[in-house]
Amino acid sequence: MEYTVKVSYMEIYMEKIRDLLNPANDNLPIHEEKNRGVYVKGLLEVYVSSISEIHEVMRRGGNSRIVAYTNMNAESSRSHSIFVVTISQKNLVDGSIKSGKLYLVDLAGSEKVGKTGASGQTLEEAKKINKSLSALGMVINALTDGKSTHVPYRDSKLTRILQESLGGNSRTTLIINCSPSSYNDAETVGTLRFGTRAKSIKNKAKVNQELSAAELKQLLKKAKTEAITFTQYIAALEGEVGIWRMGGTVAKADWASMEKIQAGGAAPLSSLPGHMTQLDTSRPSTPAVVLDLDEKEEFLKRENEMMDQISEKDAELAARQQLLESLKEEIAFLKEQDSSSSINELNELKNQLQKVSHEYKEGTITVDGLREANQELSKELEELKKALMELRLAQKDSNEGDKEKKKMEKMAQMMADLDPSGEISAKEAQLRETLFKLESPAGLTPEETIALRKEIAASRSIIEQHEQTISELNNENAALTSKRDALELRLQAAELEYEELLDKTIADEEANSSMNVLETISELRTKVEAQYAAKRDQAQEEIEELKKEVTRRMEEIQRLNISVTELRRGNEELKERIERQHNHTSSGLWEGKDMTERERDMERIRKTMAQQLADFDVMKKALMRDLQNRCEKVVELEMTLDETREQYNNVLRNSNNKAQQKKMAFLERNLEQLTLVQKQLVDQNTALKKEVALSDRKLTARNERIQSLENLLREAQEKFTSQNMKYVLSWTCKFGL
Repeated sequence: MEYTVKVSYMEIYMEKIRDLLNPANDNLPIHEEKNRGVYVKGLLEVYVSSISEIHEVMRRGGNSRIVAYTNMNAESSRSHSIFVVTISQKNLVDGSIKSGKLYLVDLAGSEKVGKTGASGQTLEEAKKINKSLSALGMVINALTDGKSTHVPYRDSKLTRILQESLGGNSRTTLIINCSPSSYNDAETVGTLRFGTRAKSIKNKAKVNQELSAAELKQLLKKAKTEAITFTQYIAALEGEVGIWRMGGTVAKADWASMEKIQAGGAAPLSSLPGHMTQLDTSRPSTPAVVLDLDEKEEFLKRENEMMDQISEKDAELAARQQLLESLKEEIAFLKEQDSSSSINELNELKNQLQKVSHEYKEGTITVDGLREANQELSKELEELKKALMELRLAQKDSNEGDKEKKKMEKMAQMMADLDPSGEISAKEAQLRETLFKLESPAGLTPEETIALRKEIAASRSIIEQHEQTISELNNENAALTSKRDALELRLQAAELEYEELLDKTIADEEANSSMNVLETISELRTKVEAQYAAKRDQAQEEIEELKKEVTRRMEEIQRLNISVTELRRGNEELKERIERQHNHTSSGLWEGKDMTERERDMERIRKTMAQQLADFDVMKKALMRDLQNRCEKVVELEMTLDETREQYNNVLRNSNNKAQQKKMAFLERNLEQLTLVQKQLVDQNTALKKEVALSDRKLTARNERIQSLENLLREAQEKFTSQNMKYVLSWTCKFGL
């Protein structure tokens, strides 16, 4: 006797057969043959000679199994494993062979998702495990029912491989695992019921023996002899039946039997007529279809080929699915890339739109500036036209009007040049005259004293008014001084701005252009220096004017202070003299003078004062008329002098004095140049003001543009950060990092 032992190790993961001894084979097909039965094609079988080698094979295959963590088991198996031990016995004398297989199956436990907490890939594995276990339960139910004519072995690859172990030429031993915990009572009851049903399976085992050639020849000879005997017996029976159908009879001793055929005593009834050899059946019957050995082998061969094709189709389907997944990922990537490119293009278009709108705003501002300039020029043109028309209309009587105008202006100037303190001087003269009267031995009456006191009160009010005017002038002087200081600070700030603007402009010009830089800088420097000189001259003129105004105000304040001092001194003298007169009058009254005579004296003094006042008014009016006449004469003389000078200039211009003409022409040219320069400066100042206004508007629009761009940049950065975080999270979830 010769014994050989070989082992193989496989697992069923996600309804795919995987060779644990050669993990590269992960989708093996199932075949069936007459001699071998159901087997896995391409499964690696290893010959072993000891128990340690079997343990080593089991350890190596166990390392290749797929396990995962669940809430019920830290190393939960995610597949069914099958360890097959094939033992062969060969008789070296007659060549007969006996073989047997031992299937050691480790079934993955059924999982309740609520307890295991499976999700994702683990959930898909649990679905496949529960499906295969359900198919195994249905097979066991069909085998133990006794009424089922079909056993669904092909519903799962597990039941297909274990087909002979469950209901074929085999004996089955099942070990079930139960939990004593009340937490798993439902699973324990289900497992016990499953074991009870599996225990009720009844199989009939027979020896798997392969005959030798000699034994096969003997069996073949015996089968041929039996076939000939059966043929002769069938022919005898058909002949006897034909006789009976024709109405004849056959003696009992001639009845056909198997013993006579085997003994060779009975010959086949071949003398029957031809038409009697046909067998007529009284009723139709449906013969059972019996497949011979060749047809069965052909059927199994075709089944194996179809299984190979199914395996190839499964592999091709898996490849197609993998290709489909890759194509889906590529499509998703392309969609995302297209979306990102579309978003980028949209952002670029938005930026271009904003840029165009910004340029449109600047153009609108420029157009508004040009429109305003055009309107100003139109207004100026209209004003010039009106002035021209007025000049043409007023040209006729210009001589008389000019003379009268000059006369009135000079009269006003001469009256203005008079001492503004004339009124104060008149008051002072009147007071001095009154003081002179008080010093006279006649004295004053009480009414005159009261009148003088009223005049003193009026003088005080005038003095207070002058003091208030002086304080206002002082305040105005302080305001002018502060304004002068502010203008000086503005001048210094303008100088600093000029330097900064010059440096910035030079830097911008150097960065923007590399050709004709020196010429551009020179022109720009000249332009900016001219603008700066104009501003500086204007500021200097304003400062000089303010200084002159301050000086004039100071002189006026000094003059008013002197007048107030004189008034105060006169007022004090008047008070003293009134007090003396009052004391003198009081003492005279106490000495017992005659009141009637005093009243007559006072009446006479009053009349004298009234007469003197009337004379003073008449004299004042006469002086004013005389002054006005003299002013008119002076104005007429000045106008005559101007006319004479003009005639003299005309005579000089009309004379043949070439030197004088050249000098006059030179002066006229200088005057024209100065006028032109002044006009250019004024125009340039106006243009600069307009440019500053336009620049301010453009700067405002540009600041708005910068603000919008900063907002867009902030939004883009936030989107980029969120997308980056999403990508990192997806990458982490995908690779399990």
